[in-house]
Amino acid sequence: MAQLHRLTHDYLFTARAVSLLSVLACSVLVGAIVRSLGGAWQASSLAAFYCLALFCTNANTYVGQDDPQMFAQVFFLAGLLVYLQKRESLFAIACAAMFFVVGGCIKHNPIDFPLALLLELTLISLHRALWFSACGILFAGVAVALNIHYGGPAFLGQLLAPRDYQASKIFYQMLNVFGPLLFPFCIAIYTAFKVRKDGTRRIAAILLATSLVVGGYFSGGQGVSINALFTALLATAILIGLFFSEASSAQWRWAEHPIAGYAPLLLFSWLLIPLIISGNWNPLRSLREIAMAQQRFDEDVELLRAQSGPALCESLLRCYFADKPYSYDPFNATRLIQFGKLNASVIVEDVRQQKFAAIQLSEPIRTERDSERFDPTIMAAIKMNYFPALEHKDAVIYIPKSAFD
Repeated sequence: MAQLHRLTHDYLFTARAVSLLSVLACSVLVGAIVRSLGGAWQASSLAAFYCLALFCTNANTYVGQDDPQMFAQVFFLAGLLVYLQKRESLFAIACAAMFFVVGGCIKHNPIDFPLALLLELTLISLHRALWFSACGILFAGVAVALNIHYGGPAFLGQLLAPRDYQASKIFYQMLNVFGPLLFPFCIAIYTAFKVRKDGTRRIAAILLATSLVVGGYFSGGQGVSINALFTALLATAILIGLFFSEASSAQWRWAEHPIAGYAPLLLFSWLLIPLIISGNWNPLRSLREIAMAQQRFDEDVELLRAQSGPALCESLLRCYFADKPYSYDPFNATRLIQFGKLNASVIVEDVRQQKFAAIQLSEPIRTERDSERFDPTIMAAIKMNYFPALEHKDAVIYIPKSAFD
């Protein structure tokens, strides 16, 4: 990413461009995987377009977002495709393990991919499963060593940093992701049930199962969003591609019915529901809202820059553009404070002494416990010693009360 920045001269644009291109690459790989699973060319092409439409309608906030997961998914899908191209080859299995490790170095969430392949190999041959495991452990060991060497000794500590967990979030995230996709998701489950005993295609069913279990578990973590279930969306697109293939070949009994020919139209039309829910059905309005959000962001940056001294930002990007020195990571620091790894009193005392020239939050302080990114004691200190100087739908900027004395 740093090398790409040399071409674009803008880290944020670089990351967003890579994320956008990664969505396209993921869609192409989904189509190729469907083809490798025996799907017809028409079905694999529809699967690729369906994957793209799925993310653009139901996970639109992550399309073109400065987030590494889309990029990581390219490597996980590539690893699965390499295996499917030559299942009997130990070299192909080793290459799949290598791709998975590279993807895991970018974002570790999609571990459901290697888990699905391990289960698939265990059903085929214990020897191949052990080979895959050995290759994965070897490559992972090398990857960890390289990350510690180039990234510093805190790599593992940061990777394994604790966070609060709420089981109730699992249901909310599942409903948030698959509620608008009820019909396509049911079709994916039906297809998974039909192919579960097919040795050439059951891995698609296994991937859906592992993604729901792993993604569901991760969803309970504080600060975890819908991206924990992105592998489930990819598995859904793959299974729908297989469904398209069966609908066109009429191998399943229902496929002989005339309505089967309208299956692609019905499934693509259903995506209008998440599109409407997201509010992006009107592109002109969306572009206007983006322009207004950029204007509000620029106003925030100008106000932060105008304050002489350090600033504390919930949105690190605002402090970065305002040329404020990086001193505190609210989200990760709050996790460590909750588990007794950090002492909040240091920041609390700085806030009480009004050492920060400005403090930016995503929303006004209503109660001291309504933020995932600041400890309640810090929020209480901000409320007592700072006053909101600028407030809009995206952010609130507080400045010291002494500035009004």
